Amino acid sequence: MKNLIKILLLLILFSSFVQAKILEPERHSDITFAKRDSTYDFIEHNGLVYTIADDGVHGLELWVFDETYNSLRMVKDINPNGDSRPIVINNTLNAGLLFYAIDEKGKGLWLTDGTDSGTKLLHYFYPIHSHSAVERNYWSLNRVYKDEFYFYASGVEDVDYELWKTDGTSKGTVLVKDLNPNGSSLPSSFHIRNGKLLFYTNRGPSDIWSTDGTEENTIKITNRPEFSSNDLRGWNSSYDFFIESLGDTEVLWSTDGTIESTSPLTNKFNDYNVSYPTYRFNGNKMYMQGTTKDYNKGLLVTDGTYEGTKELKFFEDSQDDGLGFLSNNNGSGQKLFFRLYRNNGLWVTDGTEKGTVKISPNEINYISSNSVESDNSDKLFFVTFDEVKGEDLWVSDGTAEGTKFVKNLSVGNDRARIEFSDKVVSDKVLFLYENDKGVKSIWITDGTEAGTYILNFELRNLYRMFYHENVINDILYFREMGNDNTFRLWRTDMTEEGTYKIMPKDQKNDVHVDEYFSFQIEYKDNIYFFADYYGEGRKLYRIPNTISSVEENPQPELMTVYPNPAKDFIQLELEKPMQLSIINSTGAKVKDYGIVDNGKLNVAELSSGVYFVVDELDKNIAKFVKE
Repeated sequence: MKNLIKILLLLILFSSFVQAKILEPERHSDITFAKRDSTYDFIEHNGLVYTIADDGVHGLELWVFDETYNSLRMVKDINPNGDSRPIVINNTLNAGLLFYAIDEKGKGLWLTDGTDSGTKLLHYFYPIHSHSAVERNYWSLNRVYKDEFYFYASGVEDVDYELWKTDGTSKGTVLVKDLNPNGSSLPSSFHIRNGKLLFYTNRGPSDIWSTDGTEENTIKITNRPEFSSNDLRGWNSSYDFFIESLGDTEVLWSTDGTIESTSPLTNKFNDYNVSYPTYRFNGNKMYMQGTTKDYNKGLLVTDGTYEGTKELKFFEDSQDDGLGFLSNNNGSGQKLFFRLYRNNGLWVTDGTEKGTVKISPNEINYISSNSVESDNSDKLFFVTFDEVKGEDLWVSDGTAEGTKFVKNLSVGNDRARIEFSDKVVSDKVLFLYENDKGVKSIWITDGTEAGTYILNFELRNLYRMFYHENVINDILYFREMGNDNTFRLWRTDMTEEGTYKIMPKDQKNDVHVDEYFSFQIEYKDNIYFFADYYGEGRKLYRIPNTISSVEENPQPELMTVYPNPAKDFIQLELEKPMQLSIINSTGAKVKDYGIVDNGKLNVAELSSGVYFVVDELDKNIAKFVKE
């Protein structure tokens, strides 16, 4: 009987750790790219996808592709003598994709429509330092306004960074205004407000400016010599907020873009100094930490008006304490989570004094900054720390009753360590769990004990996981980084059944994707990415943007297939010529026959298994088994 129980337990244990499903990608291009820091960025513009890559011949250049196989091509060999090192800076200007690149004469601003002849130099500029292949911080460094692109650049010498704009032509690439005749003004933090473009200057007189694109109407909306520096912190529907720094004093200001309505807010509290950069936006309100002259802390809130700027909570005897926000900036108006460092309490606020309360139980010793919040609900996953047990997993729904310990991950006296993914999908999150033996594995949790488990049996004995996770259509893409030097791409819909390892079954190289650079982009019903499955260098691959199998959602069959099972050939009875391909049971395309009218298809090279013949024009399906 004991042996039978052991066998049953082993069967139960084995069944709970299912081997990963494999989603086989389709190679999209035969071109091999050298491994470079910039090889993995993608950006879309006007129906085309661009990437920055080195094919080992032309150096680092801009490339473009569409959905046609082997369509990947270099846009233009801008620097025949080496790297042009393109940096894409904007993809929202209708005229074309804007990027910096280096040719034989120096660094310039270029525009492209994706063709060689349509790739033109707009203006030479002195170097603007950036290590990014794609400049992603659009709202801060530049902005499209009235179908013109505004940016800072040095057109004369390397110390004169001023306000420029371009309409996508050489003639239309002009200096808007020299804001600091004695040097650089370094304009930044561009934002459109009430039909005007607002920005602030970082050098020389540090002020907030407004422009309509003309020199005469580019004016200061703050003009105070005591401003030592300004920093735009964000905005709500009515106001922009910026911090004025005067030595050790920091004051919050708001503006609607006019001189008359640009005013300080936090001087309403004579006892408080705004604690920069401790602030968060939630809904239409901005929250911040205030510090009194005797170093006690308070939680402040503002809606941008003097009347709407108030103290929510004063924390007595908090001289040695600090306030840390656990929620991210969120426009939906959810509850805002924060913690006190020394008092170790989890707090929540809804923007009212009554709704600013402590929700964690007293037995919690320390709340870590290691936390992640759902964008769609009041759900926070967070970690507590104990000197004996190490880290524990907790969840909160923003109430005291809903703030709960999730599950004991450690065994006996083992100490646990937890590292969250920064993406919450379907109110679930992945996390890397490390026990005191140093063994790491990937878990998933929905905030319940039953819903907290190892995502897949193969996701164990890892080095780490979380670099550049990506969410597309509620599917999370992440990398397995194993101690055995494996770097593999996975995708999951946050269920065991919907978790796939992305690789060909005959792969020969365990370092599929780069350790630090792995980007994906959705383009015309497919997800594209670079990978090296055979040790031959990086190539462009794609997979369908859904992992629901063909078998689960069959279409009406207008095709009849025989023999079934088949060995070398299958014959289809077609009502009309069709564009046919064969899909395997994971949804990956394995054969493409083009237009077929006689219905005879060679399937001899397919491995044994279940397949589907698909008419790609009308999506008609016929199922067969390959022996």
